[in-house]
Amino acid sequence: MSLQKYRADVCETQSDGARVWRTNWIGGPTLAKIENCRLSSLAGDMRVTAYVQGEADTFFSVPAKCRLMGKVLNCYLTVDDADDGHNLVLRHCYY
Repeated sequence: MSLQKYRADVCETQSDGARVWRTNWIGGPTLAKIENCRLSSLAGDMRVTAYVQGEADTFFSVPAKCRLMGKVLNCYLTVDDADDGHNLVLRHCYY
């Protein structure tokens, strides 16, 4: 089962080392996935690949999924509060 929903065309690297992939289409670049993304809501410095699952549901969060220890987690991508909003991080949901 593949979690990737959108194609990944263009890659850029964040300052924390994560690789942000975007899709180029007629409406402009759209976030597709982030490799080596920091999972900020769990203990430790876990890094996973986060896959965007749909449109942004609020101004500051994008629904996403990741695979961690063989399980699929429902998550959302948001900006890092400790980094003045320069890096995207992943936070998991409890539902």
